[in-house]
Amino acid sequence: MDYLSALSLLHQTLTPTSYVEIGCRLGRSLSLARCESVAIDPDFEIRTDLRAPTRLFRQTSDDFFAAHDLETLIGGKLDLAFIDGMHRAEFVLRDFLNLEKHAAHHSVIVLDDVLPEQIEWTSRERLTQVWTGDVYKVIPFLRKHRPDLTIRVFEIKMKGMAIITGLNPGDMTLQRALDAHEASLAGPDLAYDNIADLRQALAPEPIAALPDFVASLRAQRRLATHHSARPAQAGLFDAGLYLDLLKRSLLNEIYLDDEMRLLYLRDCLSGTDQFAYEVLHDIRTLRSDGFAELAASRRIGRFPERKIAKSGFSHTMMGRLRLDSLQMCLDDLHSRRIPGDLVECGVWRGGGCILMAGWLRAMGCRDRQLIVADSFEGLPVPAHEKDRGLDLSKAKFPQLAVSLATVRANFASYGLLDDTRQHFLKGWFSDTLTTAPTDQIALLRMDGDLYQSTMDTLEALYDRVTPGGIIIVDDYGALEVCRRAIADFFAARSMPVPEMTKIDWTGTFFFKPH
Repeated sequence: MDYLSALSLLHQTLTPTSYVEIGCRLGRSLSLARCESVAIDPDFEIRTDLRAPTRLFRQTSDDFFAAHDLETLIGGKLDLAFIDGMHRAEFVLRDFLNLEKHAAHHSVIVLDDVLPEQIEWTSRERLTQVWTGDVYKVIPFLRKHRPDLTIRVFEIKMKGMAIITGLNPGDMTLQRALDAHEASLAGPDLAYDNIADLRQALAPEPIAALPDFVASLRAQRRLATHHSARPAQAGLFDAGLYLDLLKRSLLNEIYLDDEMRLLYLRDCLSGTDQFAYEVLHDIRTLRSDGFAELAASRRIGRFPERKIAKSGFSHTMMGRLRLDSLQMCLDDLHSRRIPGDLVECGVWRGGGCILMAGWLRAMGCRDRQLIVADSFEGLPVPAHEKDRGLDLSKAKFPQLAVSLATVRANFASYGLLDDTRQHFLKGWFSDTLTTAPTDQIALLRMDGDLYQSTMDTLEALYDRVTPGGIIIVDDYGALEVCRRAIADFFAARSMPVPEMTKIDWTGTFFFKPH
């Protein structure tokens, strides 16, 4: 499959409402668009019929973004974009950042020329007939500095293709030191002198995986579109605003400065930092790198420095991306009228369930129960052979053990504790889930980490999930034992693993087949 066929698949499957292309040259890729389009190239000579309303700008992309408001030109956020401009990494980074400013979370940005077949093609000056330049450097760079993004590289013929999703137009992490980042990309830091090392760093996927990935993007966009399409009614309670504020509170986004102060004071007490009042007073500015890391970790649901000891003080470790996806799933179930209760297995401080309780309250749903299942004593000591070496138990990680009393108090602090429609199941999943008080489940969220916990949940509850219902797997990307349990569960039933929709670096969900 060449790049035109891959782009055609994206257009046909995603049916974008707007399209932006940087580097349109002869117009072959631009001719695939069927929606409002903008194309930017300082030296274009279109030789193909364009079949969509298209605005062409004969200028560099830097000059274009300095002079024009993209959202005004296309009538809203960009939906799909293709970068095929200057073949230098720092130019591609600027193009990506300029496009992301005008994107939505579910928008898609595609990079060409990221997987050359020959190392000679990667020179910064054109020396060969086929030339990719050092565009490939942008992939490991973004994976390091923007872990919240989802970046997939595919084996498109000759020059490869990267598809970037999970965009955040408000993220300014890279812009704060853009000159330094550009200098790094222009230098030798991320350069490779042979194709084998380059390919290993980029970890490309076979082209056969592309159709399923694009189909999963379509499913995510369907949920996002439904979520954003609900109009607010003037003068009435706005459920969307309430739920957004609830998520900000659960993630402690509103008082992140104070959380940073507490972590700073803890380091001062332990002797790993030195107290200074000016730092405590203006910690966001004077410890900007640490604050940016904390904010980024809160967005993607990952502990700072990947250390459980730095779990912080939020009521959920899910992160903004998984909380947004959870709300979208709930909205989708509601719109399709999928009957059943809401169940979470593995709740930590209760944040995910508190969001579900808030959603039930905001939507006026009185026909669904909320089941909150956890040992409330942390994870069990590994017993299954496939969990060997993965000890997350209370003795080793007390931060993961949160008592039932604390979780109930967290519910109550949001005014969302309701013993008439909420059931707290205390104990190991193997002991409690088979008798869980529900006959029909619309949404099942699994966060058990271990192989045994994941298998216990599926064996006890999967058959009670309504066809068309949603199963969310929190640890699918992070833990191989979780993926193995799901694969083994469906293999034992002689069924294929359902198509997964990726949420972020670890979370995923799938629809129960009819």
